Amino acid sequence: MDILILSIFAIVVVLSFVEDYMPSWQKIPILIGICICMVCIAGFKPLSTTDARTYEYYYYFNYNPIIELATEPTYIYLSRLFVSFGWKVGAIFLAYAIMAIPMKLVILWKTTPYIFTALIVYVGIYYPLHDIVQIRCGVAVGFLLWAMIPLAKRHYFKATVLTICAILFHYSSVAFLPLLVVGNMRIGKYWKYLLASAVPICLALYVMGFSAVSFIPNSLVEGKLDLYRDMSETGNLDEYVPYKQIPFFAEFILLYFFIFFYETIEKYCVYAPILIKILVLELACMIMFAEIPVLGARLHELFGMFNVIAYTCCLYCIKPRYVARIGITLFCFAFYLHQMLYHLYFH
Repeated sequence: MDILILSIFAIVVVLSFVEDYMPSWQKIPILIGICICMVCIAGFKPLSTTDARTYEYYYYFNYNPIIELATEPTYIYLSRLFVSFGWKVGAIFLAYAIMAIPMKLVILWKTTPYIFTALIVYVGIYYPLHDIVQIRCGVAVGFLLWAMIPLAKRHYFKATVLTICAILFHYSSVAFLPLLVVGNMRIGKYWKYLLASAVPICLALYVMGFSAVSFIPNSLVEGKLDLYRDMSETGNLDEYVPYKQIPFFAEFILLYFFIFFYETIEKYCVYAPILIKILVLELACMIMFAEIPVLGARLHELFGMFNVIAYTCCLYCIKPRYVARIGITLFCFAFYLHQMLYHLYFH
């Protein structure tokens, strides 16, 4: 599987360096071919893949009250439907891949002119994470990306409906709700000061031992929180310090790059006000929910897909563009190799 993903990664890297000279009619059939390949890889993954056995257990024992409490209703009801047809667990892997991957590729096509540069980040970082491993999150992220489009146009009802759809696929999507209120507000001087200081303040609070977990109502996601807390206390989750993680450093740099070049980025990207707030939110979640490591990581990873668009904004500010593309490629390739080797030898 890693060879197949790296092959797609290599293809989109090459295409990214010539996409400025390609008309849309040439890009679309290539994207369709890439989409089919990605759906097949994710949909027909082996059960040896990370979390696949867990999904298999949830699939066949979906009437277990603990599983019903901790798992989103969409997965439960789809599992019951597919099991009633006599289909094996691979059916739900394929169904989620068909829902998630085309949706995200269409949205990326609509939100950035640098589609193949965006695919470097998507294939190198978020495709293995969301569409191979965290399949429920993969679909939820697609709906949240979709919600960003009407939100930027102040179509709040449509954005809210799409956010609710995301929540039905992954409960952590409730963290997107505050953005429905402040997401598309223009970034003025005071907003920039607030955004620039938010992450350092969160780091200071984290060092002093403050956690935001206690502010989550138990009735909201009780099953999930209890499960995550038990896993943390029994040592079944990897311990981590947020600011020692590779994604944290990369996104920290990306955030301040965004703040410094915000006026330039805003001229070309109508989603800039939303993207910069999401960058702050995902870093803050990683820090403030670190008491339960998997919760902080899940919230951070949920919003990470928006970075695919954010990274392409570097092309508006760095000239010549191939310098930015080389930097993005090297980072994503290094990140993929790190994740691959970590899971191969240490997980």
